[in-house]
Amino acid sequence: MQIVLRTATLEDYEGLFLLYAQLDQVHTEALPEFFRSVEEPARSRQYFAEIIANKDAALFVAEYEGTLVGAIHCFIDDAPKIPFIVPRRFVLIDDMVVDENFRRRGVGQALLERVDQWVREKGLTEVVLGVWEFNTAARFLYEKLGYHTTWRRMRKQLQ
Repeated sequence: MQIVLRTATLEDYEGLFLLYAQLDQVHTEALPEFFRSVEEPARSRQYFAEIIANKDAALFVAEYEGTLVGAIHCFIDDAPKIPFIVPRRFVLIDDMVVDENFRRRGVGQALLERVDQWVREKGLTEVVLGVWEFNTAARFLYEKLGYHTTWRRMRKQLQ
């Protein structure tokens, strides 16, 4: 399977819309207390235009035979400027999606490796991401590629 990785353009909007609709559906089904279905596009063309225009952000897509089958969005971030926190810059992966028909075929790994390359091009050495606990397949992939948990966010619902 020949996957092409490239930087997204605004011409990719329709394909991105379809991919992100899958991502949103998975999250809506797993965590309806956090996510809800919407009739209009959850992310506008302007949303993607701002990412694409930001020199400190990247939106990469995976393409198979002219169809988008994956996407990953990341950006440069800084640790809070609080005296006791070590100053550092890192890249935060905001989201990644792989078309349901292309999962477990190396697309996610290829996208993550493309982010690693971009991080090095920016002269940085650290990548951070968040993953919801329900998403065991994503957690497995991240751990396989060397990611490890450094902090955990917990919650409780009061009655």
